[in-house]
Amino acid sequence: MKVLHFFSNKRWTGPAEPTLNLCVSLHRLGIKADLACSPGGGDRLNQIVEEARDKGVEPILDFHLEKHRNALKNWEDRRTLARVAAEGGYDLIHCHLNNAHLIAVRGRRRHGLPVIRQSYHGTGFSGPWPYRRMLKNTAHLIEPSTIAAEHDARKYHYDESKITVIPNGVDTVRFDPQRNTPDARRWLEIPHDAFVVGIVARLQTHRHYGDFLEAFRVLAQERDNVHAIVVGRGTRQDQVALNPVKELGLEDRVHFSGYVTDDNYVGMLRAFDVKVYLVPGSDGTCRAVREAMAMGKPVIAADRGMLREIVDDGKTGVICDGTAEGLLEALRRFAQKPEDVKAMGQAARQKAERVFALDAQARAVLRVYESVLGKKPTKID
Repeated sequence: MKVLHFFSNKRWTGPAEPTLNLCVSLHRLGIKADLACSPGGGDRLNQIVEEARDKGVEPILDFHLEKHRNALKNWEDRRTLARVAAEGGYDLIHCHLNNAHLIAVRGRRRHGLPVIRQSYHGTGFSGPWPYRRMLKNTAHLIEPSTIAAEHDARKYHYDESKITVIPNGVDTVRFDPQRNTPDARRWLEIPHDAFVVGIVARLQTHRHYGDFLEAFRVLAQERDNVHAIVVGRGTRQDQVALNPVKELGLEDRVHFSGYVTDDNYVGMLRAFDVKVYLVPGSDGTCRAVREAMAMGKPVIAADRGMLREIVDDGKTGVICDGTAEGLLEALRRFAQKPEDVKAMGQAARQKAERVFALDAQARAVLRVYESVLGKKPTKID
């Protein structure tokens, strides 16, 4: 089976890494999963090109694949797609992001292949984009959540039998609590016996940092050995977090790591006892939550977006109402009951291995391919 993955963004952000991970995982199952993406602009390569090559995937760079619709470039991409599809002998096209989807469905008369769309919208598509028209010519829709599946089937009158919910994968080998990683507590000068609350989110006004800091302020007054790690950056970071922490007198309790990558990021997650996640950001599938769960960390999540489908309340974490009061109640529970931290953390890791692992996602996607193509299911050891 040969599949062309079609990705329309020049930035290493949001769905870029999940798209590449899926291609690599499908290769392991014996599927020829090629990746077509933009080569970038000027002297700067698209980072996904560099990352793909590092993982042994040579991307197809014959396309513009702009993030947003461009009449001329899209027309050229449709012509190129017909040529690449014929030369590559592909069985279907798997689209990631809107403009790739638009190019693929509008070029179907030329390439004649089934088009699959993978969504990264946690609660379903929104906005003025012509989804109904695109979905009309889409063979199958892969959704990240049941919420999204129900929303899109209803709003765009899309056949529910052509929708499959497949949670986005996370690299459970990279995010493994048993793997050696940098010691973030030592780097941030946090006692190793402290109770550490972690939050990973851009420092923006809509991410509810005010609620987080108010809850943490009360917890810090009640307990001496409590610390927080904030992982992220943002254009509003002074207004949203740095200045409020000073005003609350929490400079010695709240530690800002800034933006960290690679094993430094994994080490930050390892330093947490629990992770807090209050609102989905640009990635509606909340990948940072699944990564923390893979690291064996229970998650305190607000009941927003698709978070309830990721975190099982009382099993792998706690779902709260997102207010400072609700967050404080959940934080107190974990601070007072280390046995809950351990038990829910183990359950979180087990769920990540069972449901979110990259091979589990790839196998589910392969079943979709076989269904669309009318092939018998492949037996995989």
